[in-house]
Amino acid sequence: MAYEVTIGIPVYNVEKYIRSSLNSALAQTFESIEFLILDDCGTDKSIDIVKEYQQTHPRGKDIRIVHQPHNMGIGKTRNRIIDETKSAYLYLLDADDNITPNTIELLYRNAKEYDAEIVYGSYERVELFDGQMKRIEYRYPFTVFLKENDFSDYVYTKFDNLQATTWNFLIKIDVIRKNNLRFNSINYWEDFTFTMDLPTYITRAVLLYDITYFYYCRNGSLSNFQERSHIDKSEILATIKVMNEVKAKSD
Repeated sequence: MAYEVTIGIPVYNVEKYIRSSLNSALAQTFESIEFLILDDCGTDKSIDIVKEYQQTHPRGKDIRIVHQPHNMGIGKTRNRIIDETKSAYLYLLDADDNITPNTIELLYRNAKEYDAEIVYGSYERVELFDGQMKRIEYRYPFTVFLKENDFSDYVYTKFDNLQATTWNFLIKIDVIRKNNLRFNSINYWEDFTFTMDLPTYITRAVLLYDITYFYYCRNGSLSNFQERSHIDKSEILATIKVMNEVKAKSD
């Protein structure tokens, strides 16, 4: 079956959150979606839950599970999603976050209306620490970029003009593949070089004011929100390597 959009979800030890994330993805008002689940060989029951949804949910037939040969980390898992995507458009969702029911419909409609290569939604950061909840909105002004260099000029003028994460944008998969864009094979900041490099390959882009994504920050989340008594040297060196790569491309 051919789909217009693939929602790619890397899954690794998210048993506590995967039901909520899947429910939000499967509740999309847009119909032509494949839900591509990348199993990175966790040790909990996350994939068992996904298989349950395959069997019981009305959209279960649209769920496809791809297994890594062994745990390979978030960078390689996202690269596998790029390789496995069969749709024209890709949307990445972290397995411990949620999206609004109209996320794909809204982004896809704007992609078609403006013939955009990429469409970003705004998002809400939900902090859950010490039994307290804090919600912070990050909204883009509605903006359409249609001329060469306009989008990259906007992004690079100010560092925080655009999110440095790979979720909550709909992108033509051909943009990624033709330019051989890949994620670093590390578990932290793996998306930094990807997102910093991406605007140079984009001419037509749309930023939406609408909140379409809920980004959850909690201890032990995919974004490494946890207290640690020490940080392994290898993680520090990997992060320095990523920063050097970004610096080198900027020279």
